[in-house]
Amino acid sequence: MSVGVSPAVRSSRTPLIVAGSIIALLALGGLAWWMMQGDELATLKGHAGVVRAVAFSPDGTMIASAGDDGTVRLWECATNLEVRSLQGHEGKVLAIAFGVAPLLASVGDDKTVRLWDWKTGTALSTLTGPTKALECVAVSPDGSVVAAAGVEGIIFLWSVKDGRPMKSLRGHVKHVHALAFFADGKTLASAGEDGAIRFWDFAAGSQAKSISVGSHHVHGLSISPDGSTLAAAVTGAGVRRWSLPARQELSAIEGAGMVRGVAFGPDGQTLATVHEDGTVKLWESGSGQLLSSYKGHRKLVLGIAFARDGSTIASAGSDGTIKRWPTRSRSLE
Repeated sequence: MSVGVSPAVRSSRTPLIVAGSIIALLALGGLAWWMMQGDELATLKGHAGVVRAVAFSPDGTMIASAGDDGTVRLWECATNLEVRSLQGHEGKVLAIAFGVAPLLASVGDDKTVRLWDWKTGTALSTLTGPTKALECVAVSPDGSVVAAAGVEGIIFLWSVKDGRPMKSLRGHVKHVHALAFFADGKTLASAGEDGAIRFWDFAAGSQAKSISVGSHHVHGLSISPDGSTLAAAVTGAGVRRWSLPARQELSAIEGAGMVRGVAFGPDGQTLATVHEDGTVKLWESGSGQLLSSYKGHRKLVLGIAFARDGSTIASAGSDGTIKRWPTRSRSLE
């Protein structure tokens, strides 16, 4: 097993060493912008190539990551050490999603959804049907349904219990990049290259009225924990938000730039975003005020996830690393 951890890693055996932090404070119009350089809590190295996705396990003990080397890797949060590598995909792994423990789902270039027991590393099943690469995956809140989509523009649904295909949802005309289940377990949101965010009653297979973001690609979707707000990472248009269930658009978050992913924090008060310029940013979700901006990845950042307790975030980079960051800068405390 290949394991690599940067010297800045915090573990149960190694004290955290933070060096070289450069903090610039700029005040403009009463708003503060903090730029932290080298402020990561840990850098996790093990993937050979681009890391596409990152997620925290439901119990908060593990981080899962996926990448172009065809592996899904599991890292222990307490030590930041790799504990296992899940191998089976034939090609790049493009997305992952945890379900009800111990379920972990992954999709990729090989047109399959693979289900794993992340606690043991056991492969549970391989779901097939799509004819082109899958780029996103989501598991329903009750863990009974897995949804995946990608290049075909079709959303495929399977039963987790027996791997049985359930439905195919058709409406998108280009790649689907993002999926998100509503907390009620009845509605699924999807978005991608066609500039439409679509809402589905997946049990009935019907589609409700969609939201248009014009000609922009949507690379990520996140729904606030209380179900009141939908956030979308829209390339060329920053972070856009809508109130739910009315789908009334809220004010845009300014200064988000070329965003590639978005995630609500567990308290719903914070949004994290990742960007093509290699930055990771934290925003106050209500006002859209920038709280922190972290620069550490050497290339664009593709994935973002909050720890279950909200204390840290993890980002996945095309530089081959996973980085962990504080949700509140130590320098401001």
